[in-house]
Order: sequence, then C-alpha cells, then structure tokens
Amino acid sequence: MLVLSVVHTKGGVAKTTSAVYLATAAVRRGLSVIVLDADPQGSALLWADAAERAGDPLPFPVVTADATTMVNPPDADLVIIDTPPGYPALIDAAIDAASVVLVPTGASPLDLMRAWPTLQVTAHRPTAVLLTQVMLGSKLATEARAALEDEGVAVIGTPILRREHVRQAFASVPRDLVGYDDVLGELLGAIAEGVPARWRSH
Repeated sequence: MLVLSVVHTKGGVAKTTSAVYLATAAVRRGLSVIVLDADPQGSALLWADAAERAGDPLPFPVVTADATTMVNPPDADLVIIDTPPGYPALIDAAIDAASVVLVPTGASPLDLMRAWPTLQVTAHRPTAVLLTQVMLGSKLATEARAALEDEGVAVIGTPILRREHVRQAFASVPRDLVGYDDVLGELLGAIAEGVPARWRSH
C-alpha cells in the first residue's frame, strides 16, 4: 500500500483538487484508491457527496480521517490523504503516514514564500512540490522550479496549468486530467525506485 499525503499549511493551493484528480488518474490505471479527508471542513467529502447527488459519483471512496485513521488507513493500492490548513497535529500525522508528500503551490514568488513553512515540516519525509494554477506561457513556473531546485527541493516535472474547467470540476468526476496522470506516473515511478535522493534532501 502506498500513501500519498497532499500537504500545505496554507489554504487555496489546490490540495483537494489535486487529491481528487490524482485519485481519478489512479483508478484509470486500474489501482484501488481511497481518499482520506483529514480536513475538518470536509472539502473532499463535500465533492464526493455533491457528485453523488448530481448522478456523477466519484469512482473511489472518500472517508473522514483523523490521526488514528491515517496511522492505520484502510487497505488499498493507493491511499491519498487530503490535509487541512492550520491543523498542525493532523498535518503532522499525514506527513508521518506518507510514503511520499506532495506539496501543491502556485508559482509566484509570494506562493513560494508561503510554501517554505510546509517544506520545513515535511523535511523528514520524501517530498516533492507540484506547481499548480500555472498560467499558460508564463515564465513563473520555470523560475519557480529553478528557485526550488537551487534549494534542493524536488519539483514534479509536469506543472498543472490554470484551466477554467478544472475550477468548475467540483461535484463531478474529472474527465480531462490536465496533466495529473503524468504527475501520478512520476510519483509512482519515484516510489517504485525507492524515492530519488533529491526528494529527501531539502
């Protein structure tokens, strides 16, 4: 069983969107998947409930999680933990449970400044940054990647572009995975290879 924790100490960085899209990508690869919603606001659960009511149910279960659940998660090929902002105990539990930690963040200098506290608390676990909500044609993603890698932080090769249909995907099953399948492939490959040293050196 692999555990992927999607972590950022701040909100509004596409944690829940990333969790749902990655889970959908994993199901399409034939993996059994469970999403653990550790956010007291229940964003992933709200997505699943709304999709069910709309007649477009998510193809994987989403269940509420606390620290105990994260330590002993339900059995599946892939467990994805969607974490809250501002709850250190839950964040720490998700990090400790993870095979790999994924830190989604925007690509602006301010976004990177907001990501550093998260990278500090994940430093003891294999971690990679996923650049999200990137504007097509913007140089920010290239500059952000260089800034992070200069500090020894691993960055997923595929950035997630800002797309309106992604912003409107709540309450439905994602159809166009907008690069998340490639992101999942890189994550699974890294885990299969024992996680590159660069994912453990920040």
